[in-house]
Amino acid sequence: MKCGELQLTSQLVVRASPELIDLVRKVAEARGEYVADLVRRAVKTELARLSFLSDFEKKALGVERVVRREATHRIQEARE
Repeated sequence: MKCGELQLTSQLVVRASPELIDLVRKVAEARGEYVADLVRRAVKTELARLSFLSDFEKKALGVERVVRREATHRIQEARE
């Protein structure tokens, strides 16, 4: 495997409204990327925002180290 290549072997299926799916497709097309790449980045960005990713990954995604106080307890519970 070359540097930068990922082994994407697992799938995650989600249900969404037709409107959301249409919007995601339009945004991905406007950005010149695959829908899957847009969705992966959106999920990773949210995980980073909730402090489930490293500081390095947060920085790479453009996410600052700010966590709301009310979410801190839930995040700690999810990690356990």
